[in-house]
Amino acid sequence: MDEMHKTIFDINYDQLIKNGKQCFIYDFDNTLNRWRESHVDQPIIELFKKLNSKGVKILIVSNGHPRKLEIDVECIWLARKPFAFKVRKWLKNNNIDPKTVVVIGDQLFTDVLFGKFIKAYTIKVEPLDKKHEFWGTKILRFFEKLVLKMLKAMV
Repeated sequence: MDEMHKTIFDINYDQLIKNGKQCFIYDFDNTLNRWRESHVDQPIIELFKKLNSKGVKILIVSNGHPRKLEIDVECIWLARKPFAFKVRKWLKNNNIDPKTVVVIGDQLFTDVLFGKFIKAYTIKVEPLDKKHEFWGTKILRFFEKLVLKMLKAMV
């Protein structure tokens, strides 16, 4: 992973855009909202509007089931992250170079790994709610904690 932050609001988007990043791919569950929810809070809507005004493309990619969101953002549901087949096709169809992509998510073994598979810049954020998660995610969190401790020890 290239960066770690507490929330999506702690990311320096202006610097990323200045460095040539043109597409931001967000995980949904526990990155933008709690697991299984569909509501998108106003600060996220404002962030997306700000990014859109700078000519940035936004995509939500989730392993979760399709949901009707209250925002006008493209989504890929049931994405099967960390596998990247659906997103690679989307990037190709939209003529987006993976080197200009930033992947933002709360999980090391799905979001960050997926981002590395497509050769994107990756940012891990803290999950919004660790208590209410898919059981498989809870297992991965155990291993994620071990890997993050090892990475911190190496720095």
